[in-house]
Amino acid sequence: MEAVPPSEHLDGDGASGIGSANSAGPFGGWVALRNLVWGTPQFLRLWLAQLVTSTGEWVFFLAVSIKAAQVGPGTPEGAVALVLLARLGPGFFLSQLAGVLADRWDRRKLMAVCDVARAGVVCAFPFVSHVWQLVLLSLVLEAFTLLWIPSKEALVPNLLPTKHLPTANTLSVLATYGTFPLAIFLMWVFERSSDDGTVAGFFFDAGTFAVSAMLIWSIVVPKRTANQQTTSRSIDSNKFHWRGLFSEMRGGWITIFGDPTLRAVNFGLAVGLIGGAMLATLGRVYLDEVLLEVDSSFALLWGFGVGVVVGVLTLLVVAQRINRPWVFSRALLVAGVALFLATSVDQLGLVVILLGLTGASVGIVYILGFTLIQETTDDETRGRVFAAFYSVARVGVLLMVVAAPALTVLFDRVTELTADGAVPILGRRLLIPGVRITFWLAALIIVGAGVFAVRTLRGVGNSGKGPATLRSVT
Repeated sequence: MEAVPPSEHLDGDGASGIGSANSAGPFGGWVALRNLVWGTPQFLRLWLAQLVTSTGEWVFFLAVSIKAAQVGPGTPEGAVALVLLARLGPGFFLSQLAGVLADRWDRRKLMAVCDVARAGVVCAFPFVSHVWQLVLLSLVLEAFTLLWIPSKEALVPNLLPTKHLPTANTLSVLATYGTFPLAIFLMWVFERSSDDGTVAGFFFDAGTFAVSAMLIWSIVVPKRTANQQTTSRSIDSNKFHWRGLFSEMRGGWITIFGDPTLRAVNFGLAVGLIGGAMLATLGRVYLDEVLLEVDSSFALLWGFGVGVVVGVLTLLVVAQRINRPWVFSRALLVAGVALFLATSVDQLGLVVILLGLTGASVGIVYILGFTLIQETTDDETRGRVFAAFYSVARVGVLLMVVAAPALTVLFDRVTELTADGAVPILGRRLLIPGVRITFWLAALIIVGAGVFAVRTLRGVGNSGKGPATLRSVT
């Protein structure tokens, strides 16, 4: 299966079936969305496959959490954490290998094979009776998922013109996270309609993988022109040779750290995820110790989540009329500043509003960051670059989840000894428990990443390289 020509061969009303950006009106949003979904049948199949599997993955997440609590000895929380860690762990060691294989092999066939394999693995979950079996199956399942994800991200630019990548990435995020409420409802139905709802949940997930495999297998990727042919991507034994494998894995990291744009974008994306990880880890502590709002345990996450939705939908409307590198770097700055301000005030309503601004900025950073990676990398290395990003993101989130509570305790000790837990500011005593200082530290790291992105992406346009093609405001 060959790669698609560069975007100039797909723009306009030709092969892609999508009208020009100008046909979408002054903001190029909703009409572009309609044209993207209904005018590109190959992308539509890929998106529907993601929509289906995302629903199944969330149902699986709920089912496996219940199953781990049922079969785990001791505390249920420990068993659940162990199983979830089994899903995160392989990414640290195998993601770059997965990226290399995604760049070597036919991505469409690789994704379909992975979906079939994942369906088979998930079908074994209802029959386990020990936590170690759940962990082993989770490790195998994650290995196939690691192959699927970079293949999917690298395949998207082969199906669309470059100008439609922000809209495509927005749809991807909506498919990934917007299906969670539906999954909760489905799991509730499974629990009410049977003695053990996890069984129905697991088989439902397996079914979604089977549907996804059929959809992806039916995708036809446009071929390159004669002077753009590259090495074929057939899944055969000749492609699975170990010579040069580690050098190719290293090449993915060299590509990221050697290219200023990729370095700034990957760093910004990884750091931008800190906000969500921090809220999930310390949000309840902040409510209890600073805001004294014990009964509003999900208020902070709700504000952040609503903000992400607003940011994503806003970007959906204006994506084709903005300088993406410029907006990416400024949104990263706004996210850090908003998080700092949100954790500096003591009124719950104001905190929720500021966290909404943080979430909106993080949503924009996420969408535009993925778009810039897709625009900047060529087809031969795109899988490795995305795999490297997911490795960095996983490490960053895991470190934050582990380090944030420890830093909170450390700062608590320091402030109790040096400032009696509060400092005078503008005639008021501002409480500075460890959780507030930890949030401040995270906010300053995000601001630092924003400053780095502003300096690095100055003059970079929507192609991801060179001077801005749209109006630059740097």
